[in-house]
Amino acid sequence: MLPAASLGPAWCPRIAPICKRRDESPNPVSMPQVLPNALSAYKNGRYKKCLDLLQPLLKAAKPDCRLLLIAAQSHAKLENFGEAGRYYAMAAELDAPNARMLQLLAARSLKRVGRMAEALVLARTAARGGPFDVEAENTYRQLLRDQLCLDELEIEDGRMLQILQSGDPLYFGVDDPHDHIMWCDDESLNARVTRMHGGTAFTERSRKDRRETPHRFGPKVRIGYLSNDIADQHATMRLLQGVILAHDREKFDISLFCFTDDDVKSADLGMRRQYRTIVPIGPLDDEGAARLIRSRNIDILVDLKGHTRDARVSLVNRGLAPIQVAYLGFPGSATGIDCDYVIGDAVVTPDSAKPFYHEKFCRLPESYQANDGLHRPHTPPARRIDLGLPEDAFVIAQFNGVRKISPRTARLWARVLKAIPNAVLWMMCGDPDAQANFNLFMQAQGVSAERIVYASRAAYPAHIARLQAADIAIDTFPTNGHTTTSDKLWAGLPVVTLRGRNFTSRVSESLLTAIGTPELVLDNEDQLVALCLALAGDPARLEALRARLAENRFKAPLFDTERFTRHLERAFEMMVEREKQGFAPEHFDVPALPPRSGSFAPASPGA
Repeated sequence: MLPAASLGPAWCPRIAPICKRRDESPNPVSMPQVLPNALSAYKNGRYKKCLDLLQPLLKAAKPDCRLLLIAAQSHAKLENFGEAGRYYAMAAELDAPNARMLQLLAARSLKRVGRMAEALVLARTAARGGPFDVEAENTYRQLLRDQLCLDELEIEDGRMLQILQSGDPLYFGVDDPHDHIMWCDDESLNARVTRMHGGTAFTERSRKDRRETPHRFGPKVRIGYLSNDIADQHATMRLLQGVILAHDREKFDISLFCFTDDDVKSADLGMRRQYRTIVPIGPLDDEGAARLIRSRNIDILVDLKGHTRDARVSLVNRGLAPIQVAYLGFPGSATGIDCDYVIGDAVVTPDSAKPFYHEKFCRLPESYQANDGLHRPHTPPARRIDLGLPEDAFVIAQFNGVRKISPRTARLWARVLKAIPNAVLWMMCGDPDAQANFNLFMQAQGVSAERIVYASRAAYPAHIARLQAADIAIDTFPTNGHTTTSDKLWAGLPVVTLRGRNFTSRVSESLLTAIGTPELVLDNEDQLVALCLALAGDPARLEALRARLAENRFKAPLFDTERFTRHLERAFEMMVEREKQGFAPEHFDVPALPPRSGSFAPASPGA
């Protein structure tokens, strides 16, 4: 129906013919005068003028469909997506042949301004309004997840799984790769997803051309990190910034190729200024950005995005360095993105996963995840009374994004809540419609809404403070908490998880192992429920566990930024050594440094 990139703001070629139809307006005198002028204003980029011309006719009892479409497109160009969605939806009611396309444009526009419930109604209608349509299905499934319509989502995911298992290639283009791993933990299916963010897939020819391009190595290893998340309040840099600052500048030359949006940069509290060599590429198209990156003659390009929001896949696939590496942003194989290696560890990327990756494994010792133990705040615990939590309850925290809450996850939480009568679930969800949907699902599992306490987003120091008010956290499945899990462990909050079957479902196991609490990783749901029940009934055991997490914060490897950086640097050196010898990329494991003795706590408390 629509190209994958069409979200509403661009002029849709399928809409233009609708606007050129012979006049059928109930306003035959004024319509011929207004429409050409409005179209002319639109085509010349004078969108506000276009809307001013249309306004008198839009107030008619039955405005012409063509006018509604021009108004919708003008508002979309002006990024007034709420108004764009309203006009697309009105046009859909008047234009039956194009109703599905217009409903989808309306849904996507409303989604962009957070009007999820309205968007879902439109997307559901579009998805069910005719033969199977990839774009309608994509948006509908995204909104089901956003709105926690778990019963409906379970049906749709089950239907999708059956079709994927049959091998129909069309359906591998429905879910965005990041959406796909939210529900599917079958690595053989994960590897076949074809939908792309921000470009087209590499080819064997393009990869061969990149690798055969002449390159001269210098005395230092030149590393280029590529991201649009380069600001200290973004989760990626909250993990990685300590590593960026700890790199050995005698051996490594570091560049950060940045296409970070202004709104993300505006939230930065000052650390960005310390990152040193930031090379802005945001205003440049792919050709210009590639030319600039290549001019710095980097040895290793580290793509920190993969298949995540606003990734520049086509830029990476232009071939920016002799060695290209996928790291941190996307937890799995970045299908279609030309990277030689993916950085993992023995837990998230076991040998059994190798057949499902086009990248070779670079496995770090201890844990793949960078963590900044130098600049992360560790604020005193908040009081339950100030957080709206009952003082005498057993508080189970859940601060992962709502899109990670699968029907399986919610049912497991319900089992735990029913097993522990005084337990409450404390979860982050600020959307009242999603809350209502979740409450209904949990009530059907035998858990009343009074046992669910909702929280909104908070500034990072306040978030670390409030995490300490909970007793335990229970993970999401199959996609675990990633930064959210390490935040909880930094705050000393035990996270109980299940052993997973793909990268994204093994992340918490990796982190828990690296901080010295592998017993919190369970093989099945019965074991998880039993452990939660045991911890709720044994305050001394729970307190000892929390004390061990607090002690291991500056003893175990997870938050040892300097040690992690040396391991990562050794990985880069091993890649370059292999490349210099003319060998193709191959799987390898980075040897661990000798264990530390004693604490590595920073000199400045709470830093």
